[in-house]
Formats: sequence, C-alpha cells, structure tokens
Amino acid sequence: MLKNLINVGDFLELYIFLKRRERSLYNLLSRLFTFSKNRTKSAWSHFKSPPTHWWDIPQIIENWNFLISGNPQTNYYDYFITTFLYEKTNLFALSLGCGTGHRELKWAASSKFIQIDAIDLSPKRIEFAQKKALEEGFSHIINYQTMDFDKITEENKYDLILCEQSLHHFSPMEKVVDKINRILKPDGLLLVNEYVGPNRFQWVPEQLYYTNMLLKEIPDKYKYYYHSRLKKRKQYKPGIFRMILSDPSEAIESENILPELNKKFRLVQQKEYGGTILHLLFNGIAQNFINEAEETLNILKKCFQFENELLHSKKIKSDFIFAVYKKEFE
Repeated sequence: MLKNLINVGDFLELYIFLKRRERSLYNLLSRLFTFSKNRTKSAWSHFKSPPTHWWDIPQIIENWNFLISGNPQTNYYDYFITTFLYEKTNLFALSLGCGTGHRELKWAASSKFIQIDAIDLSPKRIEFAQKKALEEGFSHIINYQTMDFDKITEENKYDLILCEQSLHHFSPMEKVVDKINRILKPDGLLLVNEYVGPNRFQWVPEQLYYTNMLLKEIPDKYKYYYHSRLKKRKQYKPGIFRMILSDPSEAIESENILPELNKKFRLVQQKEYGGTILHLLFNGIAQNFINEAEETLNILKKCFQFENELLHSKKIKSDFIFAVYKKEFE
C-alpha cells in the first residue's frame, strides 16, 4: 500500500473536485482536521450527487437486473421477494447503512414486513429518510435511526438483514459478520448486494489494463468529465492517502466480505454482476451516456459484452455480487 500512497491520478481528481461548482478548498481541507468516523459522516452527508457513476446509467441497471434475475426489467428487490419471501409475512428486518432510505421504501412497499430497522451514521441522511417515509406512508413500518452498528445488542431478533452497498464500509469484518450472525434469527436470511473487490479500490493490474484498453476505443465526446473541458484519458489506481482522506471507511475490508460470510453462513445463492471494468470505465464520465442515442446504446452494448467475456473467461473476477445467505439452526 505504501507504494501507492499518492499518484498522478490523485492530482487529477483534486483538480476535478475543485472545479465542481459545489466543492471548495475549504471543504477539502476541513476533512484533514476531523476524526476518522466524522470524515465518514461528512462523506455521506449529501443527498444528491452528480450523475457521474456507472449506476446512473439506466442501461447499466438493466444489465444488473439481467445478470441477477435473468430479466432486464426485474430488479433484485422483486426477484428476492418472489424467490425467497413468497410465503413469508410479518417480517422483522434490519438494514445496515441505509443512507437516504430509498431502498427501505421499496422493501416496505412489498407488504412483507411488519418492521424495518434502518440505521446509518449520518444524522442528515436519517432525517431526510424519515421525512420521505412519512410522505410515502411508511413511517409506521420503517424505523430510521442514527446509530452505530456496534450499539445493537439484542440477539436472534431479525428475520432478514439487508446489506446493500454498505457492508464494504464496515470493519473489522470478522467481528461484524459474527455480530450479524448473532442478531439474525435461526433460519434467518441475509441479503448481500455488495462491492467485494480490492480493498481501498486498489485495482489489480489486469482490470486497469482492460479498462484503459476499452477507454481508448470510446469516442472522445464521451470522455469529458462532469462540468469540465478535461477528458478522461486514463484510469488510475487511487492513492491510499486520497481514499482515507475522502472516506476512511470506503472499501476498508471489501476483500474479506465473502470469506468471512462463508465461514458463518450457508450460501443459498450468488450472482455476479461485474463492475470490475465498467465501474472504473464510467467513473467521472457516466453523464455522457445517459441518453437514448443509437451510438450511445451501441457503445454500452460493446462495453457490456467486453466485460462479460472477460468474466466468462476468468481473466478478471466480478467486483460486485448479489448473494443470499442463511443462518442455520444452532
């Protein structure tokens, strides 16, 4: 890790950060003088982000749906409910790192739950989520709380625990997984939709090689960064210093998620949906692909095929997975 403490890509990201209209040098420097957990809260105190990530592209979502459910129009919520909860009702669930609460609203709408406890470290996001739940008529089901996972003590409480792009922010993973096991009821389910790639986004050489190979084939007009005249010409591995400064919890133990889960739970189902190349490729430039132009759709199709072929041939591993685990009777 010390070999990649800081690099040229970090200076590029700093430039882009400061060029954003909503960012300032003050915001950046203020992170230097806050504790680790406070920096994490600060990193996730916003409600909206510019559409610069791969998940902002509608066709990416459809591709996820296809790889998980087999149908581009069936999302993982509906797939999980019809496959694993079809005979279940009055469930108690816990959602870890709920953020603004948009996922919990979808679960509550299924009428499968009597209560969903949703926790997050960010008071601002919890307040936003509470207002949204009240507006949509689900405040009697969803219990949003500003809470540290460490504070939960009751064992064998939940029928279902939801880890949706949150578990990779937790550490130490062995203790976290052990606690999930303790608070989940015997025969309870654990849904994991997570990034499980390299810790701290320290991309392996193969994925950087293939990402930059694909980037070169994309027309220049698609490579402009958000609100910038600067083009994305190369994907770099982020420096450790930048990762910790930005959010100390980001992908802190992502590589250990699956090994630790497999020690404690029985794997019921796992679906890989890539991101090893596409996550990197579209980072910072995804806004250029949010349109229905034929050229755009053709480029996206080629990108999907490129990553899928690499995954199928085992040249790369999937950085994102959807998995369902079960706690066995003790």
